[in-house]
Amino acid sequence: MRRHARHLIVLAAFAPALACAQLDVSAASAIIIDAGSGKVLWSKDAETSRYPASTTKIMTGMLLVERCTPNETIVAPPEIETVKESSMHLKPGERISAHDMLYAMMLRSANDGAYAVAKHISGSIPAFSKLMNDRAAAIGCTNTHFDNPNGLNDKNHWTCAHDLARIAREAMRLEPFEEVVRTQKYQVHRSINQKDTHMVTRNKWLAKDPTADGIKTGYTVPAGHCYVGSATRDGFRVITVVMKSDHWQLDHQKMLDFAFQNYRKGLEFDPGQSVGTVQVSGGASAGVEVAPASPIYSLVRRNETGEATTQIVPDPVTAPIAKGQKVGELILRDADGFEQSVPLVAQSDVALAPLSAMMKSGSKPTSIFFGGALCVGAYLVRGKARRRMKLYAKRAPRPRA
Repeated sequence: MRRHARHLIVLAAFAPALACAQLDVSAASAIIIDAGSGKVLWSKDAETSRYPASTTKIMTGMLLVERCTPNETIVAPPEIETVKESSMHLKPGERISAHDMLYAMMLRSANDGAYAVAKHISGSIPAFSKLMNDRAAAIGCTNTHFDNPNGLNDKNHWTCAHDLARIAREAMRLEPFEEVVRTQKYQVHRSINQKDTHMVTRNKWLAKDPTADGIKTGYTVPAGHCYVGSATRDGFRVITVVMKSDHWQLDHQKMLDFAFQNYRKGLEFDPGQSVGTVQVSGGASAGVEVAPASPIYSLVRRNETGEATTQIVPDPVTAPIAKGQKVGELILRDADGFEQSVPLVAQSDVALAPLSAMMKSGSKPTSIFFGGALCVGAYLVRGKARRRMKLYAKRAPRPRA
């Protein structure tokens, strides 16, 4: 397997992961992240390249949601029956909606469904693989190379636990994807093979944990057991990844317990909650109240009292300002030094100041002053001229009769 030797210098990119000895898991690679911020809560060999098996379909499913409408029809290509292993038994020319195809991929882990999706979106597997890699790079993956849409073993197809967590975090922001991966059973509608419509999840953990909300299992002999999981408790969600695990469910359970026993929500801001003011140039008021555009919170260790700090970084703001307009950034820094930021938006309109309004329309104060002075001067000159004419008329000799 190829391995990257890429090194990135990231200031405050993530909090120092707690020592591996504090959590004993069988997986060769594992990681826990906070889904809200991406902060790493714990990791074990999380940057090493490994085969992802069917956890690959998290990326394929995300692209399906992003690129297709739910009612869009996907047609199975002529060679569909050559796709191996886990299958929904598509027939050449069979038609199924993108909505139902997502359930087939994420619940039954249909390799043929993923293949059909790739051909539908990009026209070929290489073109879709490029799309997968481009999307992975866009969300910050640094050790990933996809070569197929389903995760069947391929020496040119790898990722790492940290990148899988990044991909899962991005996918779970999509409501249709989030809804599918927490579902245990679903009946799809299909045009040909109508005897095979019941899709049952392979994620056995969903039935065991009421706080579980996804995401995807995976297994091949070279990859071993892989799992990307998600659970929401105490108002925040964590994402776990195990790769090449001997006991994926036990590993996942230990990791969830560790995360929720050791961390709690700290400082928190909701959209619309005022956090301060930003100065406005040329406005009817000197400043405007601002609030985060999206939720933001910190996670702190339960046995520590260190609180997060906030910093408002304003944009250069000139009136007029519309309510909801971005006017800066809110930076939230926790006790570990981990930083995250969200846009700040204005909570009200700010009109131009009267003087600024005149300047905006092109009437400069200097031109107004000099224009007025000229008018007054002209009036005085005309007045003096009239007085001189009257005086001249009095002094001039009258004509003789």
